[in-house]
Amino acid sequence: MNKLYIPALALALVGADAHAQSSVGNDKAASKRYDGTTIVTRRTTPTMQAGGTQRDVIWSNDFSNPSDWVVGTVEGASDDTWVIGTTGPTGPYAGQVGTIASTTAANGFALFDSDLLCSGNQEATLTLATPVDLTNYSGLLLTFEQNYKRFYDNVWVDWSVDGTNWNPIQLNADMDHGGTAAATDNPQLTTVNMSALGGVATAYIRFRFESRPGSEDPLGGGTYPDNLVGCAYSWMVDDVGFITLPEYEIQMNYAYNSTTGTGEEYGRIPSSQLPATMNIGAELYNLGQNEQTGVTVEVAYSDAGGTPVPGFAGSLPVDPIGSDQSAIADGDINIPSGLAPGLYSATFEIEGDNLSLDNDPSNNSGTRNFEVTDNLYSVDAIGNHPEGTETLSQFGTASFTDNTDVYYMSMYYITNNFTATGVEVKLGPASVAADGASIEAFLLDTASITVLPASVSTWLNGASSGVHVLTQGDVDAGGVVLPFDVAVPLAPGAYFAVVHVTGSGTLASENAEDGEVYILDDTTVPQPGWTSAIFIPTDFNDDGTEGRHSYTNGNAYAIRLSNNASIGMQEMTELTGVSLFPNPTNGVFRISSDRTDVLFVEITDALGKVVYTTNFSAMATVDLSKMAAGVYSVAVSSATERTVQRVTVK
Repeated sequence: MNKLYIPALALALVGADAHAQSSVGNDKAASKRYDGTTIVTRRTTPTMQAGGTQRDVIWSNDFSNPSDWVVGTVEGASDDTWVIGTTGPTGPYAGQVGTIASTTAANGFALFDSDLLCSGNQEATLTLATPVDLTNYSGLLLTFEQNYKRFYDNVWVDWSVDGTNWNPIQLNADMDHGGTAAATDNPQLTTVNMSALGGVATAYIRFRFESRPGSEDPLGGGTYPDNLVGCAYSWMVDDVGFITLPEYEIQMNYAYNSTTGTGEEYGRIPSSQLPATMNIGAELYNLGQNEQTGVTVEVAYSDAGGTPVPGFAGSLPVDPIGSDQSAIADGDINIPSGLAPGLYSATFEIEGDNLSLDNDPSNNSGTRNFEVTDNLYSVDAIGNHPEGTETLSQFGTASFTDNTDVYYMSMYYITNNFTATGVEVKLGPASVAADGASIEAFLLDTASITVLPASVSTWLNGASSGVHVLTQGDVDAGGVVLPFDVAVPLAPGAYFAVVHVTGSGTLASENAEDGEVYILDDTTVPQPGWTSAIFIPTDFNDDGTEGRHSYTNGNAYAIRLSNNASIGMQEMTELTGVSLFPNPTNGVFRISSDRTDVLFVEITDALGKVVYTTNFSAMATVDLSKMAAGVYSVAVSSATERTVQRVTVK
């Protein structure tokens, strides 16, 4: 997911030339299901205005009368169409979007529920039945409240002067093209410049949702599978109106600070991994009728106490911005050497020749936070976001159909040599410490996942935390620390910190007592696609062919990389009473134990690649007869004990 924006801003504006910094988007896995749990919901309170000053309302409609609108489909599309009512989305992914919380949602809103309809060729229109007379007006804005999450689809507002010939304005262009999972606030007050309709006696508007097969896969491999196109999320619209355009109004759409320069914004960064520079920037939009000149974006960093950090600031000049135009202010600033551990806040402020005349100064700024740590690296910034902006979700063992075990991972850029000793995981509230719930951590080279076909079997250094059985103490604490059995030295590059979670695979609504593991997902700051990823072991397309297995669902999983020496070696006692026979073997051998509880087995080859996993009680038979001759490591573990033995295959 690509657009880096300040999520607390209530007003989203769409212009003909709106654009954003972006990268590869997210994918929605074919087998995904979701339990609907949103941990924290951000709520804006829009009014019929552009900025802080009340604007003249020319016309408005609150969808209380469905006959005000005509629903239809574009020729060649399916018969999937809009519904006006008070029921929100009900498809399998409805929990990821939620019902629109618009000002007048109680008396009706418009919904296109692509996820529920889920056919492969959707293009539906919602057209105003009676045109609006705008004869006496010039500078115009169309405003409406929306709740929308994108997959492989496009949403548009079209305008016409005769109801036949339409002029399109794409609303989600700033979310990039392709399979992104970017979402609006709920609700988001969206404003579209409609000055082209000024002086028109018969002004028509329509909302159009489009999802058609044949979309290009941004990850390569030609077109995206047809079974995933036409099965997007949903779009809801309410409280539409025309208002007058202010003379001067500039706003900051979003801001960003990235240590990678490619869009990733890490919430916690070890001091050893701070680069020399920070990439900073913001997108500005001129909503006013007049040109904005002398514009700059002033960026300054302060510590947790609000004290400015000397030398940690910059000024980004912007060329003059015409009416209904956007501009990117982007640049690099030096990170002061020896930046002490602690929380830092970046403030982004617009300055300009016309700022004293600005209609709404409250939307001229933005904030980003990040923490410098001694030894903890995290994509998520849970607990560190500006007050009132944090939003969280969760993914786990019941998030994907036909999969009771899933691999979740977060990507980390290593700037300087780093010795990884383990991971820390923040658990979602749907986690249940019961039979079958376990979690294991290891590291992968990013190419194992991003290059298809993906694989999760080649662990870096052959290191693993071993299988940790989830305890009630873990759930109560909201997290678990998983130290590796051996430390893993990482050279500069990109790596995935991976957790393999297992459980019963049942939703809490079905059985609240089944063992499940859920990982928190920080959705506050949108991240580039592969920043967080998943690997689904069982993945098939509708036509029975093998699926991709690896996807970029999620935003910033709370899977944190550590080089804390105190957890550098797993403090597990030796598991006794385990024997392997025969050894050497032709490939078939037995593992026996004098224990009656469930033990977990992982077998790796000489390169650290996992070749076999199972669990057993008392005795298990293993068949490695199809493996190459050599020495294999057999790790057998309980929740607190572990032993590693060698077996020779002849």
